[in-house]
Amino acid sequence: MIKFQCEFCFQEYNVRDDRAGQTLKCKSCGQKMRVPSGDDDLQDDLYEEEEEVYQRSSRPVRKQKSSSGSKKKQTSKSSNSPVAIVVGICAFGLAFFVSYFLVRSLVGGGKPEQVVQQEPQEVVPEEAQPASAPAAAPAETQEKTNAPPEQTPDSKPQAKQKPAPVNATPNPPSQPQQQWTSLVDPPLITADWPESSRLKIDLKNAEEELVVPSSSSPVVAVHYKNRNLHHFEIWNLATEKKIGELTFTPPREWLTLSPKFKLSVDGKYLLAQILERDTNIPKLICWDTTSGKIISEMDIDAPRTVISLYEICGDQWAFVQLIRNEDNKFKTILKRWDLKTGKLDKEVEIKSTEFASHSYAISPGGHFLVTNATNKIFFYDLQTLKLLSLRELDGSYLDPRAKYYSLSTVNFSTDGKELGLLLTQSGQTEVWIINLKDGQPERKFQVAGNLSEQFREPSYSGNNLELTPSGKSFLLYGALLVDRQTQRSVWLFQPPPNVIIRRPLYLTPHYLFAGTDSALKDAQGRLKRNRKPQLVTVPLPEKQITDSLAAYQSQSDVILGAGTKVSIDINVGAIKFGKADEVKEVLQEVLQERLEADGLEVAADQPLVFQMEYQEQAGNKLQMSKRTRPSAGNPLGRTPTGETLQSTAAAFKLSWIDKPSKRTLWSKQVLVNPRFLILRNATEQAAREQMFEGLQNRLMGELIPYFIPKEKGLSRLPGETPLPE
Repeated sequence: MIKFQCEFCFQEYNVRDDRAGQTLKCKSCGQKMRVPSGDDDLQDDLYEEEEEVYQRSSRPVRKQKSSSGSKKKQTSKSSNSPVAIVVGICAFGLAFFVSYFLVRSLVGGGKPEQVVQQEPQEVVPEEAQPASAPAAAPAETQEKTNAPPEQTPDSKPQAKQKPAPVNATPNPPSQPQQQWTSLVDPPLITADWPESSRLKIDLKNAEEELVVPSSSSPVVAVHYKNRNLHHFEIWNLATEKKIGELTFTPPREWLTLSPKFKLSVDGKYLLAQILERDTNIPKLICWDTTSGKIISEMDIDAPRTVISLYEICGDQWAFVQLIRNEDNKFKTILKRWDLKTGKLDKEVEIKSTEFASHSYAISPGGHFLVTNATNKIFFYDLQTLKLLSLRELDGSYLDPRAKYYSLSTVNFSTDGKELGLLLTQSGQTEVWIINLKDGQPERKFQVAGNLSEQFREPSYSGNNLELTPSGKSFLLYGALLVDRQTQRSVWLFQPPPNVIIRRPLYLTPHYLFAGTDSALKDAQGRLKRNRKPQLVTVPLPEKQITDSLAAYQSQSDVILGAGTKVSIDINVGAIKFGKADEVKEVLQEVLQERLEADGLEVAADQPLVFQMEYQEQAGNKLQMSKRTRPSAGNPLGRTPTGETLQSTAAAFKLSWIDKPSKRTLWSKQVLVNPRFLILRNATEQAAREQMFEGLQNRLMGELIPYFIPKEKGLSRLPGETPLPE
């Protein structure tokens, strides 16, 4: 057996010896990992090449050409002599002999430190501590092999190997219903939203995020906190009225560090989890927001039980996912309570691998829960707490041409008839919609490139996929509005300047709610005083989108539209570790592919020019860390080495320019400055190459206008709306 760890989340695995050198998928974090073998040093280059081809099969990574290519060709011409052949055979025999004993030393109980030294080095920003490194990404899709699941993680075929046969049958112990039953679940409350609103809610001294129900609802709670005093105001955003109020101070026997409050869909109940200071018993406390009194207290489980998740579901129910330790064995339990009486209704043991507390959604009626783990989606009945069905996100359920999918987000539509999936596969971003009546999926959006790269800074704290209440579009990453009928990105909501984290947007059919004064510092980095944040409305440009889409589809007289001939002009400035002409060639190829994907025709000497100005400069100075065994004090298993690495940043400007009039029709400036890198060889050149490869993928998904009208009443697509400061 070979023992090794995932280099991203450090989950340990034991696999058979014949898996040496294979690329697998981690069950915990979904990242790719390679089983160590004796010839790792000899095959590093080949492994990295195959990995890149697999990740971006839709558009292979373009690396800069080597200046020593001609010398290699000359050497190869003179390598066919008998003497060279004999020398080659001897060298091969010697390499085989060394590799054989090296493999034996690793497989037969070699020192773990030798394997750790072969792992890629990780680098993080110098100012950040190891514990503040980004969390592992959501689990990616895995393709199953014939190996027993208890011995090895599911494996993904390498780029140049034939895929292993996929077994789409769920694990027998679960035995969920494979015959789809309708999971349509209408909302408990149907809001009558007005066409416009001028509602403003004062958010001064309030927590940065509102307390919202887990299912579709027009009610929110504003949480004001002053030391130990908690004050809540419950609002119905559709009627623009305050419907409840609650104030309390936690008693001394409650141990509450940073409680997460839960709100029912009608706004009547507020729920929180606390820990009794003397007994260490976890409890649920439920308040009636109309009277401000506690109506029930529920002992969750034995002392020191780990509470993974708790939510309000339906009109008067709450459920909890917990991890219980019985005789040194951990069990995952679901429980359900009646909020009014505080009585336990049901308790069911489930498999921990079939419920992910970090990625889930509850249907608008509160009857069903969907969660994704190891790239399978599990459907639970919250009334019986039983698993109803599971679907594997592979080619047999979605696109049979896809190699594997990585699921990012799941979310229900407000009418409870659809489930949205935000996925990536082979470097593409896709949105699939599942009809909850018959379980049939349909792809509703697809774009080359990983869109999450566009909206990573500043990051978004809300749901990355939201189906709009009107049913006409969906919102991605709290910024990009996509029209469902045309499957086109139509609008962009720009965050205010100097914002570190973008707060959630709250969608209605005709407008959205956004918070103002969300930046804590000004442009000079000074802390802003006398902030007066408010919750205000931002109209959705429905008419502009409808009229502009109609003009784009009619192919009327426009400046830029489908089939327009354009030229590409690239100006390259300072470059680190490369040549300007090679960089220009790569960028030319990427941009041509990107524009042609939008229906444009690239040709020379056209009056409409797409211009890119590109240069490289010194980026963040990153602190290097090495991987060690995770511990309680160092859960990520990263120990700083004291060394630093200078990264490379790329600054570029994209523009549409009318050449005859020398008029700039649109422009955008971007700075790509990596804050976290994982490198096999931690050198400045390797850091620059990884940045440049990521830049190419970003350009494939960059939001570039594909429609610029001549008529003043129309808007370019995608249009932009700056969110209020």
